[in-house]
Amino acid sequence: MSVRLRLPRPLLQQINADLCRPHGFAAERVGFLTCGVATLTEPGLLLLGEAWHSVADEDYLNDPRVGACIGGSAFRKLFQIVYREPAVILHLHKHDHMGEPRFSLTDERSMREFFPGFFNVCPTRPHGAMVLSQNSAVGTVWTSAEGIGYPLRIVEII
Repeated sequence: MSVRLRLPRPLLQQINADLCRPHGFAAERVGFLTCGVATLTEPGLLLLGEAWHSVADEDYLNDPRVGACIGGSAFRKLFQIVYREPAVILHLHKHDHMGEPRFSLTDERSMREFFPGFFNVCPTRPHGAMVLSQNSAVGTVWTSAEGIGYPLRIVEII
């Protein structure tokens, strides 16, 4: 199955600007992109980027073992939004280099921990994660809480 993402250019600019802001102790920023979803004529999904949800400074936890660690309050704020209006949730962060980024082992472990919670609050939508670089992106989307993942790619910046 193919999973594609269409993003408005101003939204991508907002995401990049937010993820590049320094934090008092976290080495990187994270946030959430909510998307609508459409079925493609071929087997697959088209995600339509709709809104960026920045993680507030006070929702980061000081954990020097990782680049960024966020607490339950960050997830609760997001879940209140998607509970009222179901949406695809993509967890995003950025690796500051050129070329195609990759998920770290920490990224992959974290996804397995928090993805099931996305399905608890919004079970009718797929959910995933992306990591951006200065000129590329890579992502994965789960269609169920059991962790069946599909690659995600940005197909169009509008």
